[in-house]
Amino acid sequence: MNGLIMTTGNTWATAGLAFTRYRSLDITDIANHAVGSFEALGHRVLGSHILSGNRALVTTEQLELYLTLQDDVTHAALPAPVPTYLAVAMASKDERRTSTFSRDSAIARVLQKLFTELTPDFVKWIDTDVVLTAADFARATGLAPAVTKPSARITPRRVTCARSLPDIEETNDLLQRRITSQDPAIFDHAASPDRLRKVFTENWVDPDVLASEAAAEKVARDKEDIVRAAPLRLSAWMLSFAVALFALPLGVMLLVLNCAKGENLRLASQTAALTGTFIGFQTFGTTAHAMTALQGFIG
Repeated sequence: MNGLIMTTGNTWATAGLAFTRYRSLDITDIANHAVGSFEALGHRVLGSHILSGNRALVTTEQLELYLTLQDDVTHAALPAPVPTYLAVAMASKDERRTSTFSRDSAIARVLQKLFTELTPDFVKWIDTDVVLTAADFARATGLAPAVTKPSARITPRRVTCARSLPDIEETNDLLQRRITSQDPAIFDHAASPDRLRKVFTENWVDPDVLASEAAAEKVARDKEDIVRAAPLRLSAWMLSFAVALFALPLGVMLLVLNCAKGENLRLASQTAALTGTFIGFQTFGTTAHAMTALQGFIG
């Protein structure tokens, strides 16, 4: 297959749609279909760029997608070059933030959308030499099988190898089981019966992304409580020392937090208030009375 020249060092997942007859396809319409697929998954699309008459780039906050129209493309599983081929390539902007499964899920949904809109004859699956017919891809993704075109004479052929291959029905059944069970050799992830269903579920979002976003928001909230002005920092230290005079363990904890994370005036104020409250209870015997009542209640 003719390759795309990528400018980043990230890992690119590749796939494609093959047409047995020449098709005059509009790269702008194809890019718009891809944008709609991203938005249906809940991704925020940052831009759609038409780089030339046969090449487009769609970017989101997490992913980059290249779409390239090619002519007379050869493939090992097909006996003759296909007149029109749409190459699809996707990569994560930050591979530490976006998992391989999330990237492959997104490209699978893009393939599903483009398959519905363009009705190709064959689909090259993600990062493999596996070529699926339109009917096989439709069954695997839950779509209605495409209408067979009498004029489409090209059919997948067996690749010649040293050992004998099983018959075509056995090979087809094995491929269907691998796609349904998410074989790691195809999807680079542990097999799970529910993963294919999740990939094609509307509004599905990768849980790893949600967890990382929640952790980032928690860190941001913690930083908001750290004071920067000198008078406020001094107030936090004074309150910490005051707490240490009446409740040494709490005071030491506040002093350590001030040194390790910064002066948190809100935390120091709340700790001082609670310490004063319990000192008052202790002075008037309220704490002892409460504990005696609790002990009597428990029995």
